[in-house]
Amino acid sequence: MFTKTKHAIGALVISMVVLITSMVFANLIQTDYGRIDIVTAAFDVEDPVIGDYQVTYKLYIPKYASEKNPMPAVLCLHGYQNDKETSAAFAMEIARRGMVALSIDEFGHGSNSASMKNRGWTTYKINGTDDDRSETVIKTNLSGPKRYLAMMNFSTLSFFSGSAMSVNEEVVKKINAKQDGLYDSSMSGIAAYKWLQQQPFVKSDSIGITGHSMGTWAAWSVAAACQDHKAVVLQCGEIFGDNVYDYENIEFHNVLMLQARYDEFNYFRDYLQETVKDEMLDSDMRRSFFTAGHRTKLQKDYVWNTTYGKMEDGTARRVELLETNHRLTTHNSHAIATAMDWFVKTLNASTVLKSTDLHFLAKECLVLLAMLAALFSLCPIISLITKIPFLKEVIVDRTASLRRPKLMSRGKWWRDAIIAILIGAATYPFMTQLGHGLLPVPEGLFRMTIGNGFMTWYLTLALISIIMMVCSRTIAVKHNKVICDYYDLGLSRESKSDRLDWVLLGKGALTAFILMVIMYICVALCEVIFKLDLRFIWPFFKTFTWARFGQFLVYLPIYSLFFVVNVGCKLFGQMRQAWDKSHPVKSFFKCWGGNVIVLLGGLFVILLLEYIPFFAGMGPGADLLFGTTFGGPFMSALILLIPQFVVFTLLSTWMERKTGNVYVGAFLSSMIAAWIVCGGSSMF
Repeated sequence: MFTKTKHAIGALVISMVVLITSMVFANLIQTDYGRIDIVTAAFDVEDPVIGDYQVTYKLYIPKYASEKNPMPAVLCLHGYQNDKETSAAFAMEIARRGMVALSIDEFGHGSNSASMKNRGWTTYKINGTDDDRSETVIKTNLSGPKRYLAMMNFSTLSFFSGSAMSVNEEVVKKINAKQDGLYDSSMSGIAAYKWLQQQPFVKSDSIGITGHSMGTWAAWSVAAACQDHKAVVLQCGEIFGDNVYDYENIEFHNVLMLQARYDEFNYFRDYLQETVKDEMLDSDMRRSFFTAGHRTKLQKDYVWNTTYGKMEDGTARRVELLETNHRLTTHNSHAIATAMDWFVKTLNASTVLKSTDLHFLAKECLVLLAMLAALFSLCPIISLITKIPFLKEVIVDRTASLRRPKLMSRGKWWRDAIIAILIGAATYPFMTQLGHGLLPVPEGLFRMTIGNGFMTWYLTLALISIIMMVCSRTIAVKHNKVICDYYDLGLSRESKSDRLDWVLLGKGALTAFILMVIMYICVALCEVIFKLDLRFIWPFFKTFTWARFGQFLVYLPIYSLFFVVNVGCKLFGQMRQAWDKSHPVKSFFKCWGGNVIVLLGGLFVILLLEYIPFFAGMGPGADLLFGTTFGGPFMSALILLIPQFVVFTLLSTWMERKTGNVYVGAFLSSMIAAWIVCGGSSMF
């Protein structure tokens, strides 16, 4: 395990070579080997209500696009908790086919300087009143349940109005009330569309729009405001009826719906719960819209993967069934191939590429490899930096001490592991959603919406662990049993086993901070040189804006408490596993596996509860067991959270075995976790 300096240097060099090589080839693929120019920048928006703000973007321009040879274009809008880079698969494939692609950071996401709050919200949904919207509504402070309702009204759009001829007076009043308080449900999409239209290399009368999840509602709003659009591709979304907007004056041209069969947000699919393939189409609203509804004769035989209407007059409609889930729709080959064919035909793009000629997945895998190489490089780096005299004190050899830390019996270890798994599973659905918007935390301080959910869950688990440790210690003292001291818990050296070792804590935190700074430099260089961050599909490691760095500092103490208590004291203290020096590799993977079981067992239970009923055709498990309030965001986040914790436990296990204390691994994991949450996800 890099016991010699030359071994550590060799491992570091290999990881850097893998990182750089992967990014070089990933960049070649995203630029189509030099045939696409990529620009990352921002444009200013002047707004009379929310003030001036910047929209950050990534622009993909085919080399032969120019003022004399303008190309069609597509605006790409990401979903909730994502950013402009999540649209990369669609964007690069669009650009490869001779169309300009613009992907933006929407309100509250990525580096957009306007918060998600600036979308506005409905006073109808929050207060149940019909008060007129004023320009001060966006400045209002919301906390607790009201903030949750504000975040969850994505399906109410700012172009809804009561002027439709087919609705009665009572319905008109209700529609207007629901619109009350909304400002820009396109979340800066309209401004981006108009900016894109003004670019000299863009064919201004041939622009399409695509959005995923939250971005589908933004796409609806852009299309309603920009009636010269040629096509709309919705990646998992819902349909609304003619009675909620002015259908006499607003038309949606050439609409393709990409429908994931296993959509964790299926309650947004016209608020129907069906998951059986044929029943998913059994909606009068969908039947009317996708067979062109009032524009042409309503079709009786409404089926999947069939185009209705005509592209020439903008009435084309199609709903494509995908064998995937909600989050993976953005990188599903079937989805992208169908969308490419749709855009090429509706925008009259000139290309010789087949719709199935796709390169996006190779780029994503290369960036994933680069991210793993960067994380792996921290393992040899810890061996090198702890040779610095000032940081040598961070090393505590708990394997060679005359008094080794106490170890649990195998039976007791499994008992505590099962208890941890059950607690994790029982608290995850409820505590995450409680923190997501229902917990009355100061809005101006705790601005990360998904971060508040994880913070609440982490804090709950940490408090439960502290209470259990205190109770266990009290019972042991009462019955004159041997108790775990600070040394046993990994919090102090043996010489300070009766108290907290502040020097060890401080230098452990400093060591973790140095490792994170090195990782941050890698990310910053990749963004500057290759115009790519370190991720796999979804945001993981991005450079901070000042606002996001401030949020990182806010969440870090609470995240640190969880990782020090539940990863440090629990896994490497109370539940510390035996270390076999004669078989270090085998011993390491055994310890890592045990730590994964304890820390991730509860999440695996929830994963099974969510997806077994889903794949069996009954619907998302969380919706069935707990109600739709506890489904959706945090259930779909499991496919992101579980891999993260696998990496956290690997790094923590490595750092603990290299240093002998719990602080380096715990603080490093908490910094990485807070970084991932605060780097690009939604800010209210």
